[in-house]
Amino acid sequence: MKIASAAIIVLAAFVATSCTAKRIPGIGISLADTPDNRAVVKLMDEYRDAVEHKDIDRLLAMASKKFYEDSGTPETDDDYGYDGLKEHFTKHFKQIKKLQLNIQLKKVNIKDSKAKVDYRYVTRYLMDLPSGQKWQVTDELNRLELVKEQGKWKVLSGF
Repeated sequence: MKIASAAIIVLAAFVATSCTAKRIPGIGISLADTPDNRAVVKLMDEYRDAVEHKDIDRLLAMASKKFYEDSGTPETDDDYGYDGLKEHFTKHFKQIKKLQLNIQLKKVNIKDSKAKVDYRYVTRYLMDLPSGQKWQVTDELNRLELVKEQGKWKVLSGF
């Protein structure tokens, strides 16, 4: 009787774990292993690498031509679109000598051809300031909004 009960428990555990959808390992959140989720995770890693290398061309290639950023403010004087991205990144990277970016995914939500990626980022960067070089740290939450264009995920806002 005990052997039969143990066998049923083992079988139930096997069935429960084998019916669970596969997850993408090593990303810090539970995310189904689908082609779209893998593509979004890859884009986030490419984004991190491009920022660390201050590679403006790669960052521009990740952006949709429909990109628009309102900087989270009601004022429009700090808003910019795709055409303003190069200037934005050039200005942003100008004073930064060294840069390290850590991205921790919090949530990925994909619906049809749109996606929202919530993440925490910690940036450590060495800046050239009038008073000399100084290390800075930024620890923030952010959201990238993506759109799928011609089979590729592109950043719509959130850079």
